[in-house]
Amino acid sequence: MTARLVVLSGTGTGIGKTHLGEALLLGWNRAGRRAIGLKPIESGVVAGVTTDAARLAGASAFHVKPFGVALRHPVSPHLAARLEGITVDIAGLCAGIASARRDADVVLVELPGGLFTPLAPDVLGVHLAARLRPDAVLLVAPDRLGVLHDAIAATRAAASVPLQIDGVVLVAPLAPDESTGSNAHELAAHLAVPVLASVPRASPAELAVDSALAALFSRLE
Repeated sequence: MTARLVVLSGTGTGIGKTHLGEALLLGWNRAGRRAIGLKPIESGVVAGVTTDAARLAGASAFHVKPFGVALRHPVSPHLAARLEGITVDIAGLCAGIASARRDADVVLVELPGGLFTPLAPDVLGVHLAARLRPDAVLLVAPDRLGVLHDAIAATRAAASVPLQIDGVVLVAPLAPDESTGSNAHELAAHLAVPVLASVPRASPAELAVDSALAALFSRLE
């Protein structure tokens, strides 16, 4: 049986996608679901620093044969690939993800940067997500000032591709502001997709059993 495929993207970079991905993987595996996490394209990969792909692999039920593109330059993947003389093989990445789905119950794929981050010439993250034909797409966003614009813009733009966003997950920022805690309510009035969770600051292991993610796990089943 082919695994369920969940794509994790966001409104930008450095907002907690990998942290949330680890928590989801730990929660699924704790519930007896053989879940694995993949990040098929990653830039800013340097020796001695744990990659996002490695973090997801560490929270997975088992390891798959490594594949994907690891780029040194800490810039947009399409630019890093150009600087390093690499051609990002989107078809090959899709094939690797399809292969991983044959051995798991759930496969989580984290896209780099934001939903509309360029990955290769004429290919944005949203295009890769649509090509994968996932069972669910989550948009991660920081629960801070500016998220109303970012989440509304991303979900409306995705619909034009078309790509269906199944839910928004708000992540508590390192530095809360006056909007933190109220954004979920405000987004509900402007989005056609639900805010599925507001995630507090905690370790992935703590989040995996936190009540804040209960509705999210239910929605993704």
